[in-house]
Amino acid sequence: MENINPAAKGYVENNEEENYVDNEFIKNNKECWEIIKLFSDSPFLTQEEVSKKLNFTKKQLIQFNKKILNSEWAQNYIINSGAGKKYWKNTVIPSINNGRAKAVLDNQYEYPDRIGFCPGLSCQFFCTFCGRNYSAAYEREFGDKGFELFKQIIDQTPNNVAQNVYHITGGLEPLTFPRIGDLIEYATKKGFNMEMKTNGFSLTPEFIEKQEGILELKVLRISLYGADEESTKQVTKNPKGFQRVRNNIINFLKLKTKIKLGLNYVVLHNNLDVVLKLLDYIEFVNSESNNQIDFLTLREDFSAEAEILSTNERKKLLGIFKEIDERLKRKNLDRLHIDYGYALEAIRQENEVFEPLKRVGHEELRPKMFPQISVMIEPKGEVYGYHEAAFLDREGSERYSIGKINENNSLEDILKDFIEKSEGMTKPLPMDISYLDAYDHVITIMLNQADEDNKFGIPWEAGPIKARIY
Repeated sequence: MENINPAAKGYVENNEEENYVDNEFIKNNKECWEIIKLFSDSPFLTQEEVSKKLNFTKKQLIQFNKKILNSEWAQNYIINSGAGKKYWKNTVIPSINNGRAKAVLDNQYEYPDRIGFCPGLSCQFFCTFCGRNYSAAYEREFGDKGFELFKQIIDQTPNNVAQNVYHITGGLEPLTFPRIGDLIEYATKKGFNMEMKTNGFSLTPEFIEKQEGILELKVLRISLYGADEESTKQVTKNPKGFQRVRNNIINFLKLKTKIKLGLNYVVLHNNLDVVLKLLDYIEFVNSESNNQIDFLTLREDFSAEAEILSTNERKKLLGIFKEIDERLKRKNLDRLHIDYGYALEAIRQENEVFEPLKRVGHEELRPKMFPQISVMIEPKGEVYGYHEAAFLDREGSERYSIGKINENNSLEDILKDFIEKSEGMTKPLPMDISYLDAYDHVITIMLNQADEDNKFGIPWEAGPIKARIY
């Protein structure tokens, strides 16, 4: 094995299922190895970009792709070994396996795989990075009207839809929805696994007592905006936010429910040092409750105004992530799972890939978006193609409304009409990027990649990766 590419050697030696043919393939075929490594680290590349990077003709690339496609070892390496592994496992494979990506590319109707309910009527925080109109709030009547609307959607769900299709999120803060417990309870009784994302401000013992349906959630995600009082206040503009949310988390853990409880945090260029403080926060909460937080989700900021982390900042994060790995051995953190997401996971691979994973520009937005994969719905019944277009009174976001649900127009009706009859959105504007969250970015990139590969003459079925073949 002395001739094997050094970057691949450890993987081969630790892979008990490799076979002789695959070993020889890795050892002796430099061109194939270059393709394997590219897609392992940079899964967003089109076939045309690979051709240019490696100076291969289209015919040569097709031949090399075929060799790679037939190697089980190569397939495992691409999916499991590089900076792009979170992208492969969390985005591509699920979207291919459930048929939704194919439906988008073929312009065929499918009920979405992910539907976000945005029931919140207002919010207690005024976060600096939030794209909502700070004065935006729904009238109280949409507590009951919104509940009936979401019930209608649940009741009309097709039989072949996954149990985790619905999740509760913002826009505005979900716990300001006066029937939030009823909504969770109703969906659960219908057989759906409900997940909710909240700022946690209203999650007091008194609130839970009135909204007992919350205890039927499968997953509860609480967004943090700092690891101490000062940093939280600076972001949220609410002086009571830090202490109240932390106390709410402690009290919630004491309930010892079966709910998976996790924290979300967005990593910005000016808050890198806060990441380690989050572990102090979690340790304190765990010690006060005699229970443990299940997971911490870290994400790089994908908002349009976000300042991209520099190379030095990303290298600093690598050191921080290594320290986190050491601290997770402590008793009060030994159950904690950390999800670094697409961009931050690339840093953890220690392979000198320090640039952020790709984002789309407004000119790359798809006219029909991808409603077969994901849509968002607010209490008035408006259906949006992008997550953050569903923020109430957000300027320009109405252009990304697919339609409005009412007693005569179901979600399925709206989706079928839009997918089968609509020509899609008008020409996107630069500001429209602010309507996309990280998931919207990577899905858009994946679908655009498929279109570009088709145009180039090497569609996915002639590409090097089995996980992308329908």
